[in-house]
Amino acid sequence: MKRTFFILSLALFCLQMTGLAQKARVGITGGATISNMYGEEGGENTNFDSRFGFTTGIIVDAPIGKTRFSFQPGVHYVQKGTVVSETKEQKDYLALRYAEFAFNFLYNTRGAKGINIFFGLGPTLALNLPSKTVTKFQQDDTKVEENVIFGDEGAALINGLDYGANALAGLQLKNGAFLAFNYTHGIRNLLPGKDGSDALRNSCFGIRLGLLINNK
Repeated sequence: MKRTFFILSLALFCLQMTGLAQKARVGITGGATISNMYGEEGGENTNFDSRFGFTTGIIVDAPIGKTRFSFQPGVHYVQKGTVVSETKEQKDYLALRYAEFAFNFLYNTRGAKGINIFFGLGPTLALNLPSKTVTKFQQDDTKVEENVIFGDEGAALINGLDYGANALAGLQLKNGAFLAFNYTHGIRNLLPGKDGSDALRNSCFGIRLGLLINNK
């Protein structure tokens, strides 16, 4: 309940950003993700395979004065995780889901004919949502699923809170429609109670389509 309240509070904060500038715009986005996890376990580099997912969210784009820069916070539902192993018989993967908050600062080129090419960087904060470990049997396409236990002790599999850095670039049309590519690099070690060389972190590529609506 506390986590839900916190997520809603941050989402409302992002929406209130429209009050910072008369030309601020609210946007909706949706797209696909390609995620993986990297690091070391037992002194050996992980060698997992990427996993496909999807993402959707809301953003606010607030110009910073009369400069070419803008502040673009957003909250996104993001599917992450990794394929731990895959054979002809079965596929084992980790299906992680997050409410991810991105706080990006963008540079806008404001090109000819209303076409804007933009680049940006910013920190991210991700709160875990219900997630699963999945074993899929290839022959009959059946699945065995178990809930992921988040936390930093006991039976926990993954640390719940994640944070990292985000980079993005894209193309925006005069009508507010845009295409954006982003990469989020996880910084926090997600293995509970681990230090030293044992570490596992998220990485995620995303491609999003969206539409910015003028704040009237």
